[in-house]
Amino acid sequence: MTTTSGSAAAIALYEDRADMLAARYDAVPNERFYAPVRHLIPMRPSRVADIGTATGRDARWFADMGHSVVAVDPVAGFLDRARRSDTRIDWVRDALPDLPRLVERGETFDFINLSGVWQHLDPEECARAAPVLRRIAAPSALLNLALRIGPSPQGLPVFPIDPNATAGLFTQAGFEEVLRAEVESTQEANRAAGVRWTWLVLRAKEGCK
Repeated sequence: MTTTSGSAAAIALYEDRADMLAARYDAVPNERFYAPVRHLIPMRPSRVADIGTATGRDARWFADMGHSVVAVDPVAGFLDRARRSDTRIDWVRDALPDLPRLVERGETFDFINLSGVWQHLDPEECARAAPVLRRIAAPSALLNLALRIGPSPQGLPVFPIDPNATAGLFTQAGFEEVLRAEVESTQEANRAAGVRWTWLVLRAKEGCK
């Protein structure tokens, strides 16, 4: 019997709905959405990886700050649109949990961003992804996760997220927790549906890889 992983199922549905979802994603104001962790985003120019970049909204924001940005997404419909939007960014088609193309490049990053991505990975994929993200983290790099908690009104496959278990996975992989914050969704429809966000920021520990 063949089974489909959580991430593969999500990718297939995003491909079907990329055009419909793009405007909705780009309408979210970055300064408001990232307010709980804004003070932890590097001020000086840094190497940033935006994993699950979708339309590239966040990647463009990081580039506007002066960062060197590699933006990764597995959905061709999103990535093709994003490539046309900004030539400053290195756009890479790749996917969690293993990020084979990104890992093969041998690069490390000072700030790794995953916004609204983790809920699409099933538990086995989460366990595989944590050490991969540590592998691409530079010494003392920050890993920023915006964990979407709640139902998916678009019918996209999502898995329940336990922030404590998620933090534990990353601790085992060589990170230490820096910040955790729980906030309401910035979007009215999501708030009405019971969606909230947990921000989890972790630092790569020295000597762990």
